[in-house]
Order: sequence, then C-alpha cells, then structure tokens
Amino acid sequence: MNNQKGTIYEEITTKIITALEDGVNPWAKPWQTVHYGPFRNALTNRPYRGMNVLLLNLVALAQGHVDPRWLTYRNAEQLGGHVRKGEKGAAIVFWKFLPARDRNGDAEPDTLTDDEQERKLIPFARSYTVFNVEQCEGLELPPLVEEEALDVDECNQLAEQILALPNLKHGGNKACYLLGPDMVILPYRSSFEHGDFYFSTGYHETVHWVGHPSRLNRGFGTRFGDLGYAFEELVAEIGAAFLGAHTNIPFENMRHPEYIHHWLQILQGDSRAIFTAAAKAQQAADFVLDKAGIVGDQEDITTTNELPVAA
Repeated sequence: MNNQKGTIYEEITTKIITALEDGVNPWAKPWQTVHYGPFRNALTNRPYRGMNVLLLNLVALAQGHVDPRWLTYRNAEQLGGHVRKGEKGAAIVFWKFLPARDRNGDAEPDTLTDDEQERKLIPFARSYTVFNVEQCEGLELPPLVEEEALDVDECNQLAEQILALPNLKHGGNKACYLLGPDMVILPYRSSFEHGDFYFSTGYHETVHWVGHPSRLNRGFGTRFGDLGYAFEELVAEIGAAFLGAHTNIPFENMRHPEYIHHWLQILQGDSRAIFTAAAKAQQAADFVLDKAGIVGDQEDITTTNELPVAA
C-alpha cells in the first residue's frame, strides 16, 4: 500500500500519458475481449469501476490476461493460494474520505451539522497492488465460465434504448451535441461503415447530452481546441467506452484521435485530471444505464470509492 499522497496521481497519470504517446488507447476494448464479464475482485466478485477499469485494462492488454479477476496478496491467501514469486502487480486506487483538519492539525469540532461535516470530508487516495488470478497458484476458485454473449439483435436493442434518451435528429455529415436546443445530431445510419460505429458515435454524443445543466451539469468548453472543450471530449470518449462494454458494442478504436495532443496537455498539466475524467465518465454511464433501464455493474462504494466529481 502506498500512503504517499502526492505521488499516486503522478505515477498513474504518467502511465496513461505513456500509453497515449505509444498509440495505446487505455479505454479501448475495455475488459470484454472475451465474454468473461467485467474486471472484478476475485474474492468479493465486486466489479472495478472508473479509473481502476482503465488501469487494469492497460495491464491486461500489455500482459495478455484473459481472466478478469484480480486480487491482493491477502485475497490470495484468503482463497487458499498465493501470488507466484516474481510476479509484478497492477496499481489501483482506493479512496478514503477523511475529516478536514484545522490549522492545529485537529479534526473539526463535532458542533458542525451533518451537511457541514459532509462538506468537510477530504478525499484521500491510496494505491493498492492487485494481481490477476493467472499470476497466482493454489487458489480455491470456481473455473472461469464464459458468459453467454448477447446476440446482435439484443445488443442493438440495448443500444437503441440508450439512443432513445436524448432528443435525437438525423442528417448532415457530422455527429454533435448542441447544448442550446439540447439536441443530439447524428448522420443517417447508412452513412456509417458499420452499425457498431453508429452506436458508439451515438454513445459519445449521449454522454455529452448527460452533461446538460438539467442533468449532471458538467462544464463545457467554449470552442474546439480549448482545454475545457478537450476535457469534455475526454469524458465523452471514456463514458462511451463504458457504455459499449455494458451493451457489447465494440469500442476498439479511438473515435476522436484529433484530441490526443490536447488530452496530453491536460494530463501533463494536472495529474488529477484523468481521475476526474474517469469519475465523470463513470457517473455519466451510470446515469444513462439507469435512465435506459439497463442494469449496470455496481460496487460497494463504502469500500471502493472513486474520486468525487468536482463541482
């Protein structure tokens, strides 16, 4: 466990930057290369979410892991086995919420109201190392069972449920979300080389739609190329990949590579930016899945909180 608060963000952001510079998309093919379900803890079976999905995806892609189950040294012991000597683990992030301190280092007085106490909680990141079960021996685990894959019609039906949420109009040759009229515009389906491209593009614009002030109220940039605009595109890109994983719509390629330079600027300038982007993307995906009536993977947020979404 790493308790050095200042270095966790930098270490993990460096991994994301390196991946992007090497042409590796951290959110492409997220955890569903085969139909064994989402990345999850091998002991509790709780799925990982947000930033941790991106981190585990990078490791799985690099090392060729097929099994989506991960565990700590202690988890391995609890399951009757051990991590093989010499194996290198993957860093994931665990969030604790600690009370704010006054200038003397003492906790704020108990006279604060519940609302005031909640506002005084400060997020504290800790890094934990996990290993894929393929890196372990002697684990008392059931064999990995391939989940029954959704057929094309079922995938398309789920995708249609999502794209039925925004006010969607077809036409033109450019996909976009218009904040003023609160409208998503997509080219006609026949304009796309494949149906999956239509749906993944629609997911991206739907994540933008979720950011409207009447919904999740995210800040949008003012013009193409500014960093606020690029950050919103990063949220939409990751959120669309999360939605694709839940509905079995492939998201293998980066949909907006023209933003990589701006994303690198953002990440190099703020080591916490990717954490916030991943948290906002997960929040958007959860919102969409809930509104569309699609059950998403949930985890116990009392033990595995992601970074709180900034106001």
